[in-house]
Amino acid sequence: MNNNLKKRIITSFLIYPPIVFVILYSNEVVVRLFLNIIIFLSAFEISKMCFFNNPNENGNKKHYYFIILIFISIFISNILIKNNIWQYLIIPSCFIWLFITFYLSTLENVKVIKKFNIMYFLIYLIVLSAFYCSLYTIYLMSPKSLLFLISIVAISDISAFFVGRRYGSRSFFSYISPNKTREGFIGSLVVCLILSFIFCLFENYDFYFSAKVIALTFCVVLASAIGDLSISLIKRYSGKKDSGNILPGHGGILDRVDSLLSAAPIFLIISYLISAIIQ
Repeated sequence: MNNNLKKRIITSFLIYPPIVFVILYSNEVVVRLFLNIIIFLSAFEISKMCFFNNPNENGNKKHYYFIILIFISIFISNILIKNNIWQYLIIPSCFIWLFITFYLSTLENVKVIKKFNIMYFLIYLIVLSAFYCSLYTIYLMSPKSLLFLISIVAISDISAFFVGRRYGSRSFFSYISPNKTREGFIGSLVVCLILSFIFCLFENYDFYFSAKVIALTFCVVLASAIGDLSISLIKRYSGKKDSGNILPGHGGILDRVDSLLSAAPIFLIISYLISAIIQ
């Protein structure tokens, strides 16, 4: 086991208990503060990769505009949540993720982008806004649901890594992330579905609700893979290996929450539509 992998495992074990405590045993103010920190760190990492100190951008203006608009978008998100109209942000974000999925499936090669245009600026803004809005809305609906989402995404990432490391042979979007394999993805899907089934048995859910939870898990694992690939693509476009170095063994915050970026809004909208809010 190499040193970086050891750091990755240790960091994962260290950060999960505080997350559980914050979600289940703190209060709404602490959760909002925690989410705000995550969003702003993610925004800084995206902006640093794409706009800040980019000689082809106009004097870092996009960087400062982006951070200011992230602040405004969080304020707007809180208003939408308070008035129970979060759908006006989450539904457009889901369409953006469908567009990103289509884009990834048709992409044939990746080159460094010298100038990120306004389209990237707006996509990043909506994605991060929806990320905050979805996580906070899920928490208000059910802290247990939020913990389930985070756990499934974490298990998906871990199982994909180890199954791919042990059995992976066929590349999975190798031009974006050469270490990802089809075997790793399928393995993560199987592991998450099995654990979701065990969770339903442990909670003594009826057959109908269990089926909805398992179907929700399936959608979350698929969505999380898209989020992971999208951040990997941004790093390739910007010529960066990692989004940052704040987490030993992981890189930046984005390297830890990339899968949640897409999984959170998908989880929220599907669980809401099929009445699969875990209590």
